[in-house]
Amino acid sequence: MSTSFWKVPAWDVPIDKAVKVELLRLNQNIIPQNGWPESFWNYVKDRRLLDGNEAQHIVQLFQGLCAGESARCHNPPWGLAFYDKEKLLFTTTLCFECSNAYVYTELGSDLRAFNVSEFHAKKLLAILQHELPWG
Repeated sequence: MSTSFWKVPAWDVPIDKAVKVELLRLNQNIIPQNGWPESFWNYVKDRRLLDGNEAQHIVQLFQGLCAGESARCHNPPWGLAFYDKEKLLFTTTLCFECSNAYVYTELGSDLRAFNVSEFHAKKLLAILQHELPWG
């Protein structure tokens, strides 16, 4: 982990159990405190469920996100939901403008920051833009 104050988005979540990933296009007015789990779905405009190699590719990109510095906006157009074989593990909202990722678990939410200019973030953004275009 980086020596940065910020935790990487995949820090301390059960990402290693994820076998399915749902790509989510969100309304941009999601409120971080309302992230788990029922109220989170009210903000979803479109979704695509991935499994197999596609899901593992997203898992690897998310795991590879490097720590970054946060700004204050958090207007996330996209989110991710990670599942094991039977249940939801955690969700996250991603704002590539302010470098923020809110991670939501049954224990609450946590703000993380990631470097939007590094390889994993750029690749993840390209996939999200391709699969669930915004605008």
